[in-house]
Amino acid sequence: MNRYNTLQWVVQRMLTDSNDIQKIREACEAISVDFIEVDIIPFTDQFPDFPLDKQSIFYGSTNFMNLVYAHPKLSKGLFLDKKIFTMENYLMQWQSYMLNSTALVVTFQELMDMHYDEEQLLFIRPNEDSKAFAGETRPFKDITDWYHRLTQIENTNLSLETKIIVGEPYNIQKEWRLWIVDKKVVAASQYREYFKLKKVEGCPPEVTAFAEQRCQEYTPHAVFVMDIGLCGDSLYIIECNCMNSAGFYKADIAQIIHSVTDSFATMF
Repeated sequence: MNRYNTLQWVVQRMLTDSNDIQKIREACEAISVDFIEVDIIPFTDQFPDFPLDKQSIFYGSTNFMNLVYAHPKLSKGLFLDKKIFTMENYLMQWQSYMLNSTALVVTFQELMDMHYDEEQLLFIRPNEDSKAFAGETRPFKDITDWYHRLTQIENTNLSLETKIIVGEPYNIQKEWRLWIVDKKVVAASQYREYFKLKKVEGCPPEVTAFAEQRCQEYTPHAVFVMDIGLCGDSLYIIECNCMNSAGFYKADIAQIIHSVTDSFATMF
């Protein structure tokens, strides 16, 4: 009997890389699990139509995952708890193993009230696992101007009470994304080198060992992705993210689909 016959992958059709969707489809076919493509209308709360007689694992945009998150009966296949998937939580759990271990967790209002020199370079990113804005380094005066412009845009996710991470910028030599299932690294990809996109399948053994050691201390979920950076001679956790919306880069998609499906099947 196929232990996956009560499961299905529900994947958003219009993703950045159509080749990734095809690889997900092929990986599902290889383990005999149903694969369904759906369309998501941007900036709406219209939920896609698909069969609900099977347990679903979801993959797609943050907007799609927010729609799933609002449906408790479907959210088992969304490996996310918004209260846990935050930088504030990771900083508390992993402390000095975090790249931004000395960063401040503040609201935008609190940052705007701080008296940094206008030319002070700061790294800034959202506290939550969201796409409210991309993490980046800017002079304080540019952050101030940028924030005021953003707050004038309709439907912005930012407010004066939005929690953000503010810290010093670091020179990161290499960055990897690791897919973790039940505290084990099942796939990996380098995605950046000296701040430039460079996708290479896999990661060095010491990166895998570092990630799995951290997972013995804490994990935000049984299934998630961890981004790790090499800074100087040391490895650090940059952030963790929800697997359901994480870009694959050059990771082994077939292995990810198999491992995630296998872990999900044990829940039922």
